[in-house]
Amino acid sequence: MLRRTTKRKTVDTSKGDRTQYKTSLSVENDLTGQKKKYKIEKRTDVLETLVLGDESDLIENLHDLEKQTDDKRKSRQSGNKIHTKPLKKQPVWRDEDDKQGSILLTKARKFNDVRHENETKIPKGEYSRRLKTQFEKISAAPNWSKLPSERIHNSDDDDEDSDVEELVQKTSTYIKQSTTLPKSILQIKSCTDLNKQYPFKGKLTALEFHPTSQVALTASLSQTLSLFQVDGKINSKIQSVFVDKFPIHCAHFTCDGEQIVMSSRYKSIKYFDMIQGSIINVPIKGVSDNSLNNFVVSPDGKYLVFLAQYGAMHFLSSKTKEWLFTLSMNGNVKSVAFTNDGLQMYSFGDEGDVYIWDIKTRDCIHKFYDDGCTHGTSISISPNNQYLACGSDTGVVNLYDRSLCLTTSEPKPLKAIMNLTTNCSETKFNSTSEILCVTSDCAEKAVKMVHVASQTVYSNFPDNLETNLTMPSCIDFSLNSGYFTVGTNKGKALLYRLKHYGDY
Repeated sequence: MLRRTTKRKTVDTSKGDRTQYKTSLSVENDLTGQKKKYKIEKRTDVLETLVLGDESDLIENLHDLEKQTDDKRKSRQSGNKIHTKPLKKQPVWRDEDDKQGSILLTKARKFNDVRHENETKIPKGEYSRRLKTQFEKISAAPNWSKLPSERIHNSDDDDEDSDVEELVQKTSTYIKQSTTLPKSILQIKSCTDLNKQYPFKGKLTALEFHPTSQVALTASLSQTLSLFQVDGKINSKIQSVFVDKFPIHCAHFTCDGEQIVMSSRYKSIKYFDMIQGSIINVPIKGVSDNSLNNFVVSPDGKYLVFLAQYGAMHFLSSKTKEWLFTLSMNGNVKSVAFTNDGLQMYSFGDEGDVYIWDIKTRDCIHKFYDDGCTHGTSISISPNNQYLACGSDTGVVNLYDRSLCLTTSEPKPLKAIMNLTTNCSETKFNSTSEILCVTSDCAEKAVKMVHVASQTVYSNFPDNLETNLTMPSCIDFSLNSGYFTVGTNKGKALLYRLKHYGDY
């Protein structure tokens, strides 16, 4: 048993007596009581040496650390920055197997590039060095894989490095979203009603977006015209105009967006000058028809085309509102549509024939029969002039390739859309010609969106939860198809946001 004993004496500081401490190590034998001296041998654990190093390394590191601490303290006192060399990190352990052993070079092909003549085996380290040298001969290491001090700087590499650096420092997506409208599911969201601040009690007869601004108009037989600012949230009312003794059957913006032309059952029209804020009445002279309640505006802004009885189509100047000429077709005309340049007009009537007119010569240049149609009700042309849609009283809407309609009298439709079960009242393409909307004013929720490229109908619009959508009376797409609106028989202008397109 080992026991350490210490003898102390009291120190008297007043007399200046300083006593030394004496320590003795004695080894006593518990059995015999005899003192024996043992030689204490220092033993060092192998694991401690591997992890911490031997005593010389530890003392050297402690000296370096103490020196750095003194240098930092001096630098703080003097206010100067001293760059100290960081401690060199030692590996935790060394695997002796990495240095030992050799590679047996057989006749395998993979050793042909590193094997010298008459060599049968080489050390592992030499084998790794030869592989690295061989790889660097074939393909040099790229700049980005080198340390900053080893990189070769030139204009091309700088551009590449800046692009890589910019790429890895951003979290945004670099996968470009497809610009093509997907089919099957339409990304659409219901917004605040367009005319929530000023709804009508009766059926909406006119609903249209402004050709350039985020403004929309609504009108009804209640003799009131209203303008709204379209934002999808509040849709603030801009102005409401009461037109005395003039039930509004139809209203459209002119192409320049400065006027709103309105028609009724009388032989006159009224237009609202948006700049002056006044309503002007214009009697129509030179026309025998007494009722002109439906008209369209040509895309080039030159004409107002009024649909009259017995197939008559009266052309009025959009600027002066004077009658210019009249075109006539067999039967009653129900709908007309222009190409986007305004040079051709297609008219559709109750006999099922489509007439194609050259506006410059004022002649019918071609006529074809709508497949399976008994009474035509609606016609529209896509903005890119590629497609033609013809709706009938049976609810069938035929989608044609317009180029075929110019060459044959009985073209075959690309698709017969049969999702409507009642009279098709309106057909309309969006601004990109990707969507065709067809409606019927004889049934509730009778609004269908057609994906034109695939000729399929979107199944998610309208859904069963849409309770505000009753019988649609009029529809329209905004300038860039960002919004879609539906007027109902209860005076509401429902507004929807098409997420695939821009804000407006």
